[in-house]
Amino acid sequence: MHAAGKAKGVFSMKQFALPPNFAASSADILEALGFGVAIIDADNHQIVYANNTLLNLSGQTPDTLLGQSCHQLLCPAQQGACPISDLGRTIDNSERLLLRADGQKIPIIKTVLPLTLAGKKYLMESIIDNTTRKEMCDLLSAANENLKREIDNRRQAEEQLQGLAYHDTLTGLPNRAFFLAALDHAIAVAERSAAMLAILFLDLDGFKTINDTLGHASGDKLLAETAKRLVATVRKGDIVARIGGDEFVILCESIAHPEAVKAITDKIVASFDSAFNINGQEVFITTSLGAALYPTNGHCAEELLQNADSAMYKAKELGRNQSVLCTQQMQQDIYEYMQLSNHLYRALERHELILHYQPQIHSDSYKIIGAEALVRWKHPVLGLLPPGKFIPIAEKTGLIHAIGEWVVRTACRQNKAWQDAGLPKIPVTVNLSILQLNKPSFVQQIDAILAETGLEAQYLELELTESIVMHDLLTTVKALAALRKRGIAIAVDDFGAEHASLQYLTQLPIDKIKIAKPFVQGMEANKKDAAIANAMLEMAKKMGVRAIATGIETQQQVSLLKHAQCQEMQGFYFSKPLPAEDLARLLANGLSASFETA
Repeated sequence: MHAAGKAKGVFSMKQFALPPNFAASSADILEALGFGVAIIDADNHQIVYANNTLLNLSGQTPDTLLGQSCHQLLCPAQQGACPISDLGRTIDNSERLLLRADGQKIPIIKTVLPLTLAGKKYLMESIIDNTTRKEMCDLLSAANENLKREIDNRRQAEEQLQGLAYHDTLTGLPNRAFFLAALDHAIAVAERSAAMLAILFLDLDGFKTINDTLGHASGDKLLAETAKRLVATVRKGDIVARIGGDEFVILCESIAHPEAVKAITDKIVASFDSAFNINGQEVFITTSLGAALYPTNGHCAEELLQNADSAMYKAKELGRNQSVLCTQQMQQDIYEYMQLSNHLYRALERHELILHYQPQIHSDSYKIIGAEALVRWKHPVLGLLPPGKFIPIAEKTGLIHAIGEWVVRTACRQNKAWQDAGLPKIPVTVNLSILQLNKPSFVQQIDAILAETGLEAQYLELELTESIVMHDLLTTVKALAALRKRGIAIAVDDFGAEHASLQYLTQLPIDKIKIAKPFVQGMEANKKDAAIANAMLEMAKKMGVRAIATGIETQQQVSLLKHAQCQEMQGFYFSKPLPAEDLARLLANGLSASFETA
């Protein structure tokens, strides 16, 4: 409300000719009302009465208010348009303005009723201050606008989040979540219509080299350009998605026959024949691609992706830069892999892993001069499994660290037990994984195992493959040097089977090379294999390292190797890998006389 001085309602019989009983009976009632009241002469529109509420609301006094035109005070914006006298209406209920004495116009709600007193026409107006209501309406309107903006902003944010949740920010392609949802829907449609669809899984061959040589920014640019090329190559309606790193997947619906998939994959592989322009530089890269069909290779999204992924790895194994369609044999391999992977997690705690030991022989005395520890898995269903069946799984799952540590500890403990039993002291060789060697705490782990088992370092030999050597030469040399400093011998397995540079080997702190089995077994029939084996033996001699021939299976191979002055041998001809107790007996009794006279 707007403050004003208190004043009594005004009514003058002398000035305004109204019935005498009005003032006596009605004035007090009008004063008691909680809103402003004015009585107006209908002929000249002059105010003839105003109660205290109206005086306070208008800031006027009786002298300034009475006799004034209602057009000037009660609805100044509507002067000359009185709804009843001028416009002929019988009632008015509307929003108007009130002109205060200080010149301020305030909103009011005015109700006008016709009134006849002693045969004369008047207008009785009730006036309610609408300021608070207007303020509330304005606040509500502003709140509504703010709420609308908030809703719009939130909707935009949700749309942006939706886009981020289902799209790859680097390439703009759908991501894994979007692709899986689309694949689930496509499978449901294909199931109802008995149709066929294909999942293509591809990654870039040698992408890490691009990142390492040109930098990650260039690698990201290559991924973005790859995405554009894939979208431009596939059929209209096919969905291309990036699911991580340099891996892309493509959903192809409405496949008429398997041969149609081959046409699509060949086109994709061929699209990589032309160079990518990365920051003004030509970059050539190839792709390996695997394909899986619904329903032939799976009935759910996870199964199809897994089979397509396996087919892609098969394409890499076959030489890269090609595509492979998943086969039943691949599916069987995947199933076996998953079964073995699940069971391998419990193999250690269930004591299913064992070590067998294959003796290493001196070619002159035929004495056992060492033994190689070979891990086996006594699978409860599949029986005794060789390391090639489960070590790759252990490397992929990270279990290789626990299994590798168990192998070293078990071999050291067993060797110390043989020595404590009075058997000849020989070194035991343990094979290493690149993951073990790259573990920063690996050397300390070996120290702890030797201290725990009480085995002297000279009776432990660690064996690595050429592929490990090539993986990270600096890390390898540092770790091997630390191990050799402790007295542990280092051997390189399958020498010549991989592609390690001889220059790399000259930098390695090694004690022994193991000539790869294919060269040894080819010596009898292939002069080239024999020449290579002889050259390796001669090279080892000049390098000052020992050489051992592996995979020996015949007397002729033994004779040829002895003629080449090979002094250390290993193979089924002498003994297959044996349980610890059997090797103990062999250590105690020596080899049979037949070997000694061979």
